[in-house]
Amino acid sequence: MRYNPSITTEDSVLAARLHDFIPEEVYDIHVHAYDPSHFASGTWEFLKDAGVLGPAEHQRVLQRYMPSRTVHGLYFGLPHPTADRQAMNAWTAAQVSEHATPLSRTLLVSAPQDSPVQVAAALRSGRFTGIKVYHCYAPRPDTMQARITEYAPEWMWELLHEVRGVMLLHMVREGAIDDAVNQQEIRRLCRSYPQVRLILAHVARSFNYRNARSGLYTVADLDNVVIDTSAITESESFTAALKMLGPGRVLWGSDYPVSEMRGRCVTVGAHFFWLHPEVLRPGHQPPTRQEMTLVGIESLLTLREACEDAGLTRAEIAGIFRGNALRLLEHHLPAEAVPEPENGNALWQQARTVISGGTGLLSKRAEMFDDQEWPAYFSRSAGCEVWDLAGRRYVDFAGGIGAVLLGYSDPDVNAAVYRRLSQGTYASLVNPQEVELAVNLLALHPWAGKVRYARGGGEAMAMAVRIARAFTGKSGIAFCGYHGWHDWYLAANLGETNALDGHLLPGLEPSGVPRELLGTSVPFHYNDLDSLDAALQKLGNNLAGVIMEPMRAQFPCDGFLEKVAERCRASGGVLVVDEITSGLRYGFPGASAKLGIEPDIVVYAKAMGNGLPFAAVMGREDVMRAADASFISSSYWTDGVGTAAALAVLEKMERMDVYPEVWSTGESFQKQLSQVAARYPACQVQVGGMPSTPTLTFGPGVRPLYVRKMLKSGFLASGVFYLMLAHQAHHLAAFLDAFDKTLDEIAKQVQAGNLTVPEENQRPPGFTRLA
Repeated sequence: MRYNPSITTEDSVLAARLHDFIPEEVYDIHVHAYDPSHFASGTWEFLKDAGVLGPAEHQRVLQRYMPSRTVHGLYFGLPHPTADRQAMNAWTAAQVSEHATPLSRTLLVSAPQDSPVQVAAALRSGRFTGIKVYHCYAPRPDTMQARITEYAPEWMWELLHEVRGVMLLHMVREGAIDDAVNQQEIRRLCRSYPQVRLILAHVARSFNYRNARSGLYTVADLDNVVIDTSAITESESFTAALKMLGPGRVLWGSDYPVSEMRGRCVTVGAHFFWLHPEVLRPGHQPPTRQEMTLVGIESLLTLREACEDAGLTRAEIAGIFRGNALRLLEHHLPAEAVPEPENGNALWQQARTVISGGTGLLSKRAEMFDDQEWPAYFSRSAGCEVWDLAGRRYVDFAGGIGAVLLGYSDPDVNAAVYRRLSQGTYASLVNPQEVELAVNLLALHPWAGKVRYARGGGEAMAMAVRIARAFTGKSGIAFCGYHGWHDWYLAANLGETNALDGHLLPGLEPSGVPRELLGTSVPFHYNDLDSLDAALQKLGNNLAGVIMEPMRAQFPCDGFLEKVAERCRASGGVLVVDEITSGLRYGFPGASAKLGIEPDIVVYAKAMGNGLPFAAVMGREDVMRAADASFISSSYWTDGVGTAAALAVLEKMERMDVYPEVWSTGESFQKQLSQVAARYPACQVQVGGMPSTPTLTFGPGVRPLYVRKMLKSGFLASGVFYLMLAHQAHHLAAFLDAFDKTLDEIAKQVQAGNLTVPEENQRPPGFTRLA
């Protein structure tokens, strides 16, 4: 392989495919500057006739096939054991100062043998933004098997931590990022030195794309780690990076002058192989019409393909080519050059002016948490972690307001949904997975005879009410708890606006609910048979059904559920159990099965789709048959995405025995929350709820400060914890540590008598389950 100073007509044709992909201004995060005088003769054969390659040549060469008018760069020399590093570093810094763009910067090529004092002086001088390390400097015979600390010793990390510097790392060892030793060292070092900005070159050296697919997940939670795209020519590596790290942590790099060689690197089994013209033309035979293109063009084409497959936006692509690099280097650039981080709170204020209520779910409104600092919007989510618009990562204990049990972007659910997406999600014909899912659901509910689908819990409850009314020919509903926004439910507040108090939604005005529904819905209280009897008496012979959750914050006492079922059926009503929140979370398939209750209708949503819209209504054969005579129909109830997600959720819940694991985790966590709360009586924190959904209540003025302080510690938390399978022991331990420190700080303010709550943090009435 050799450096090519010119391009062919075929190169130009291929490059033309990039012109609507690459922005006019780019930042190349991986550029080698080269002066042959710094090396022994014959050191770099591929640059034999290249001459001096500085920033000016780099910009000129890339602009042959890139439409970019401005090319910034992060420059460093070519590491080699025989290089005169001191001369090479000085020359590169001078070249960048004199010939590169004002935003370009330089890395110091450094070796373990260098003087830490001299390296520190170079970094503190401001001439160098960080260090480029390379395995060839490891003090061992076979440097390709070197551990990271053998060529990037701890003292380098300490210095870079001090100056918030960059380390560009080309890791080695056979598996690269899929090597356990590399993974352990990266995790330890990045945790120990969080101010270091680590660039893992070549998609964490994933020339074999299987390394990226298997290993990149291990750095997903390291906020100071990014990858560059340099010289990677397989879209699968880029796809893995975009999927596991998100586009905000992918930075374009050319690997100039390697980018100007012809060929590409291909995966071969567990290894990789550089395919280039000299392999196909032994003895340098004349080129054929099938001449290979440049590595740089090949890399850009495969990057484009991966971005297209991932559906990236123009803004995200611009970030890969420029914005992400500027943010990475922000401490070494003029403030005006760094893109302003997106502000979720500002966007929320705008949303309030263009979206009724700001968003469709009351429980997600920013003022339900912290009107000033709640990030409001997310850019990506995975596992139990959420990234806001500015790229800040949080461990999320709000759990998608109960809609996610396995974890965000669960790989098994995603795979099922991707399959459905790739084959189409909607057509004039019916998705056959509807039948497969129905068979599975009925096998889990042997008392049931038929299934109907919806896409949200509220509409599924409205469907269940309609079916109960159709079956009985009556309209009265006795209910306990929260069941959605529809008219049948809010009708309880037509006569007295406080009827829903104690049912999670106090003070709601039934505005827009027909007054003709007055008296059709009557609430009763959990574990209170007298209130049930009063509701049934009020409805008289007009009872269509009794609707309730099997449990939420307390267990049934003294056979309460059995007695409710008995009274309901004795009065001719249909027993409807709402498992929208409790389903899969409080039992498998739901709390009803755990408690030994067989309803007439059961409703599932939330966790059943694990964040994908899905709901199911199941009932006895005779009850569900009544639905056939009632018009209950919607186009998107036949969409295939929710069905595919639900099938994957059920399979994983059963295969991994998820419910008992999350419940057991919650029991331990709930106990530890209580122990921490007990140490700070001034905060008046009470721990309650179910193990998989612990709850916190606070003394006056404590909650807003708790939410804000936990945010600053990297946690999305309020008064309810929706635990997920993705919450691991280290997430819980980190939360408990931050919780302890937060309550300690607040308790001191309470005891000093200076606890004040800003007016904007006085939370409006709403879901008391979040209190």
